[in-house]
Amino acid sequence: MEGPFATVFQDVERELQSLSMASMLPRLLAAALIGALLSSRPWRLVMGKPLPKSDMVQAQILLCAAAAVITAVIGDSVAKAFGLVGLGGFVRFRSGLKDPRDAAILFLVIGLGMACGHGNLVLASVGTAFVMVLLLVLDLFEKKEAPATGAKQRLVLSAQSDDLVRAEATLRKALGERNVMVKSCALDFSARRLELEVEEPEPGTLAAALGKTEGAALRGLRWTSVSAKGAREEMT
Repeated sequence: MEGPFATVFQDVERELQSLSMASMLPRLLAAALIGALLSSRPWRLVMGKPLPKSDMVQAQILLCAAAAVITAVIGDSVAKAFGLVGLGGFVRFRSGLKDPRDAAILFLVIGLGMACGHGNLVLASVGTAFVMVLLLVLDLFEKKEAPATGAKQRLVLSAQSDDLVRAEATLRKALGERNVMVKSCALDFSARRLELEVEEPEPGTLAAALGKTEGAALRGLRWTSVSAKGAREEMT
């Protein structure tokens, strides 16, 4: 074949002859298997712990296989290595890694994938076994996260009464028994109205506290939720 692309086709043909499918397929399958084992961590099912997210598992499997392909393409060519490094500079990762261990596992699967692409399956197998044992030990000593509790909520409690001082004392006592913190208090004697800004530790605590004020001289008892931006939403 003659022409400007003759040299390129000759290089491609030479590389295809040196890398047969019979030798590449086991390397790629080994890389995919290693990526699947390290990313999914199946032993967490036995330990009763949640598995990693599916998108992170898929990313690590693809990275391990990609590392094997890139290593096979580079071979012993320094020029190709620098070319692929420059090409990789265009890649941008948009999603942040919340768990630092995910970033470490990414580097591990890339390294093991490169070992597969180089044809050193013994080193890849030993490295995979070592990393699996290491992750298993880390999972055993991982502290169990405390169950998430309801976030504190700010509310504004308002009511009317003929005796505002006594009504305020009654409300403060009922709220204090339920650990509802009173942040501020405003009394309007002309309108016979009081308003308390409170902080509810758990949903439903305020309603339970106000249930103990039955029989008190309170009228028009209601409360509104206050958002982080200061907006109010009537709840009852």
